[in-house]
Amino acid sequence: MSKKIFFIIISVVLGLFLLSLIGYYFILTGNDDGSSEGTSLFRNFFPFGNNTDSGQTPRVETPELPAPQNENNFTKKLRKISDNPVAGAGIVDVKAGTIIRHIEKATGHIFETELFSPNQNRISNTTIPMVYDAIWGNRALSLMARYLKEDDYTIDTYSLTVKEVPTLFATSSPSAENTISGKIFPINLGDISVYGGSVFYLEQNQDSSIGYISNFDGKNRKQIWNSPIKELLSQYVNPKTVALTTKPESGVLGFLYFVDTSSGSVRKILGEVPGLSTLVSPDASQIIYLSDGGGTLLSIYNPKAAYVRTLSPVTFPEKCVWSRKDSTVMYCAVPKESIGYGDLITWYKGFVSFTDDIWKIDTKNNTANIILNLSNESGEPIDVIKPLLSDNEQYLVFMNKRDNTLWSLDLTK
Repeated sequence: MSKKIFFIIISVVLGLFLLSLIGYYFILTGNDDGSSEGTSLFRNFFPFGNNTDSGQTPRVETPELPAPQNENNFTKKLRKISDNPVAGAGIVDVKAGTIIRHIEKATGHIFETELFSPNQNRISNTTIPMVYDAIWGNRALSLMARYLKEDDYTIDTYSLTVKEVPTLFATSSPSAENTISGKIFPINLGDISVYGGSVFYLEQNQDSSIGYISNFDGKNRKQIWNSPIKELLSQYVNPKTVALTTKPESGVLGFLYFVDTSSGSVRKILGEVPGLSTLVSPDASQIIYLSDGGGTLLSIYNPKAAYVRTLSPVTFPEKCVWSRKDSTVMYCAVPKESIGYGDLITWYKGFVSFTDDIWKIDTKNNTANIILNLSNESGEPIDVIKPLLSDNEQYLVFMNKRDNTLWSLDLTK
């Protein structure tokens, strides 16, 4: 056989092999059903992710279960609930004890943790990529999930509800029967807060902000706010009251308003306070607020008695949670470092972090006692955000702003 014939044969064989590979590739891509791991858009996975009903089925994965927690971990005073970053958590008391639900930032998988046992189960495998914020309500059955689209500008918001197997809050193992239903809300909502099964949200246009209340499914929507003030933070205080505070900026005068959820009537509660940040008690009888003007002060204000008193130690209202059993008591994470002018804004922007301890503050008796040195107990610095208190007030649940891990603290130990 001549060399020329030999090279021709080799070339033909290689050509056929390459054609086979190309054909195989196009067969696979032609059968692509949209469930490829390469996609990362929330809308591709949910029928409610588009404005039209596509009838698609949410993508469900079956990744490996999380590694079992240390069986003795749940008996500790301070417990790390999740090593992975979470977008937000909900808490509910049931007959057996207190349960936390959280949604992972990266995957959107929902987990349920029993604080009275070592049990932690994934209760939903539905993938919701890159959820950056989640606000829970409706007894930890529903949440408002928010994520930033690929343009790094558009914020999408979805109301999600876990449809469970009949045995509520008793999942001894993950169940594929748990599914997620959802409702798409308007894009670029200014702010969201929840109370029970109700949601308050702000829509913004060029000239104003408009506030609505509705159910988690978007039904029974009612407008209760319309104002040229656009940059606002909301707190759904109780069934009758939504509190709206202008977004804080050091040295800029801020205002707090109460909005009646039935009539939509508005009352100005605080005004012309520099760098104002607030937290209203559940019965709306007391307000703690930070003023960030010439100096940084934490104060308490009683709207009925119209008195103001400074509080110590100084912390951000965002690091506190009010007791529902005693409207004069709150639990706060207090930085070891002193708080100065502009620190709230730089903390918001992520330019500075703090290392906190947990304090119990009694505003009636004007006392404050440290409950726990967090860094000593945890072995790492914790910068507390999104504190929650269980209804029985046994547990304080919070996230660490440094890495978005989730923690619980047993206040009875």
